[in-house]
Amino acid sequence: MNTTEFNKIKQQVLNRPVCYREVDAGDLVALGGDCYGMGTTIFAVDEKASKAIDKFNSIRLEQKERAQDSYGERGLADLRNYFGKTRAKNNGRLVMVADYKQRRVVDALAIKGELIPPGIFFDFAEMFMDKNNYLPDKVEYSLEHSGEVSLKMLPVNKQCLPYAPGDEFIANGLVLKWNPGEISLNNYFVRLVCSNGQTMTISDTVAKINSFGNDTARSLLDMSNYSAQLNCNTQKMIGYVNRAMGTNASVRELGIAYNALHNNGVPAEIAKQIIPYKQNMDRYLQAGYEKSQMQRAVSDQNMWDVLNLLTHFATHNEMWKLTDIRRTIVLNACAALLMRDRDIVEYYDIY
Repeated sequence: MNTTEFNKIKQQVLNRPVCYREVDAGDLVALGGDCYGMGTTIFAVDEKASKAIDKFNSIRLEQKERAQDSYGERGLADLRNYFGKTRAKNNGRLVMVADYKQRRVVDALAIKGELIPPGIFFDFAEMFMDKNNYLPDKVEYSLEHSGEVSLKMLPVNKQCLPYAPGDEFIANGLVLKWNPGEISLNNYFVRLVCSNGQTMTISDTVAKINSFGNDTARSLLDMSNYSAQLNCNTQKMIGYVNRAMGTNASVRELGIAYNALHNNGVPAEIAKQIIPYKQNMDRYLQAGYEKSQMQRAVSDQNMWDVLNLLTHFATHNEMWKLTDIRRTIVLNACAALLMRDRDIVEYYDIY
């Protein structure tokens, strides 16, 4: 990505029809349905924002269902307001993200420091790249709502390491991720298998900042402060890969991979063709096993092959624009699946 392309995408992000407002949790009043009030203002929230507010206030799904079944929308609103007031006592603050064209709140994000505008993030990112001799590789984001911005960077002097026969990766890439409440620094690995450029990001956060008014922000500008942790993540990633290569996925793990696609808008028929979760589960169900036993049910898929299917789709599909943040979301889900404890305890096996 050259400077012109980077600046073009930067302007697209900054020109998105979204606005941000920092609020105290106790100032939000649930009115029923998808409506909230704050002072004299009444506004609607999308399902994503509604779930985010509930999660922020530690309201569980079963609590919501019980309140709504027993007392209707008024009962659900009362539950939300009770938990919201309790959360406010702990200085709970949110960034409400609104699409002014839709005139709706489309997201709600917890904030620990101060609201960080996207323009400040890009200024910081450019200073970071200049100081550490990095260049932008990809910028991914969403035009429809805030989501997050993911800036993937590669060094001028790349370091390549092998971890399997005929398979190597660029080990010293970095990712700066932004949302209105946080900037984080992460590893970014670019696989060089068959020159197809599959990528994988390790989700272990190396460092994060929640404001620019302290020494942490200045420290983050110098990546040498975090070189030990970055190298540690690289070695851990190689270990995770070797473990995945020698392990078959459980049916539950196939389900996690399938949901990484389907929950991000990939139609069920396409997701099923990529990750054969339902086919594997149906075989066990037909053989008399319960869905709750899928953690111990071995699939017909090698774990590493499953991860390759996810990364290939995330980096090569033509359904999404190259700048679509869902590519990064799927890759992050892939990395989380790679690093989680494997479901190898005692398998049921019908193969």
